[in-house]
Amino acid sequence: MVATLGGAWLATKLKKKSLVLILLCIPPIIGIIILMVVDHTKQYRATLLVGYYFISFYPGISPLIYSWSGQNTGGDTKRKVTTGFLFIGASAGNIIGPHLFTPAEAPRYSKGLRANLALFIAIIILTLLATVWVRVLNRKHAIMRVALGKCADLVDLSMETSYNLKEAGEVVNADNGGVGDKAFDDETDLRNEDFIYLY
Repeated sequence: MVATLGGAWLATKLKKKSLVLILLCIPPIIGIIILMVVDHTKQYRATLLVGYYFISFYPGISPLIYSWSGQNTGGDTKRKVTTGFLFIGASAGNIIGPHLFTPAEAPRYSKGLRANLALFIAIIILTLLATVWVRVLNRKHAIMRVALGKCADLVDLSMETSYNLKEAGEVVNADNGGVGDKAFDDETDLRNEDFIYLY
């Protein structure tokens, strides 16, 4: 709960979800390494407990992935399909995950911990790749806007607080920026040159 609320607050404060996703993966990676490396004896109980608590940062990751996906997907049908795929993937992971931790491997659970470590590292790598791809798409949209005689740079206000929106309102209206011509069309993000991807 703390990781979820803290992650959401930090993503809003920094206005960057990808960075917060990566930061939320670091404590579980540290925790898994602690559980894999430290001896499972009474004298290291406190250390192992700290490692276990570090792993419990993971619930903050899922809400950010869902919201990041939703914000970077334009078009009602496309957004629903994308969210459906995420939900199916998460459900499959919830079914497969417990089977990686077999009683025969107790108390180390090496196979399950290695799999989780690989997945947290994969999240970091995929987040970095997605960030690069999103920046490429933003550049393509800027080129499309210029070709259509529009302003290349649009101001994205989706991660702003109400106070910042009030301050930015005059600037956005003055620049003729804001939501764009296709804001209320059911157009996919790739076809809408005014769509701004977030990272």
